[in-house]
Amino acid sequence: MARNLLKNPNGDEEMEFWELTENGGNEWHVEDVPGDCGYEFSSEAVTKYFCTSFEMCLKRQVIDLLAEGYNPEDLDNQPAVTIEDW
Repeated sequence: MARNLLKNPNGDEEMEFWELTENGGNEWHVEDVPGDCGYEFSSEAVTKYFCTSFEMCLKRQVIDLLAEGYNPEDLDNQPAVTIEDW
């Protein structure tokens, strides 16, 4: 089941589906690529990215793997999980 389980992984819907757990300094926001970072993204499908200030900013998203189609046996086998954030 290799697929992206995050909802709104690149900020197309601003901060929807994300819980902000630390919001220091200038706070979280979403910018268009390349924005202030000045770099294009490796996929043309990605047009936005999350941006923070220079202070500690953390966000999280809880994913219910059973609701996403995994069964308890899948999870007992400890499937590999890859996480990327831009």
